Amino acid sequence: MALSKQAKHLSRTHIQIVLGYLGHTRLPLRNRVIFLLSVKAGLRAREIALLTWSMF
Repeated sequence: MALSKQAKHLSRTHIQIVLGYLGHTRLPLRNRVIFLLSVKAGLRAREIALLTWSMF
């Protein structure tokens, strides 16, 4: 069964709002990196979780 829903894209404004919010969390750098890997690199949560240093 194929998925019929297309992923939504965030505007620059929305990305800036989320990054601003993440700057006030307990682990701001980690959270920003995870968010940017998702937005800019198009990685899904599981793909981000499975990253290792050798992949960089």
